[in-house]
Amino acid sequence: MSERRHRALHRFVEERASDSYRSAFYYEGDDWETLYVRDDVATNRLRHELPDLVERARSNQPLLREDDYPPLGELGATTEVHEDGAILHFPEGPDEGTIISLDRDVAHRLTGFVTEAMSILQTGELTAYQAATVDD
Repeated sequence: MSERRHRALHRFVEERASDSYRSAFYYEGDDWETLYVRDDVATNRLRHELPDLVERARSNQPLLREDDYPPLGELGATTEVHEDGAILHFPEGPDEGTIISLDRDVAHRLTGFVTEAMSILQTGELTAYQAATVDD
């Protein structure tokens, strides 16, 4: 079910987020696929919660729709920042998307990270345009 672009995204996240990369999932229609789960995150509780998490991602509604305020453009990703982690949701169509979970320490570099991840999902590789990111 996953495509070359999802494998490319996994490699990108693995390289950029390193040990902070918690998990990644791709969903399409009623199906979903695990792209990656870090060993300490691969718990029975996560397995139990995944179907509901994916269902909530499918029904995700943006705070601001493109039609409401065209200058912002199309929604590319949403982010939830929790006490111990961040969840990125990349909707790729009306019933398709990718969910990535990272440790919270990546939040200070999040905008550049999201921009590069979106370019990989759109093209299957990093494009010539890359957002500047803050190095540690």
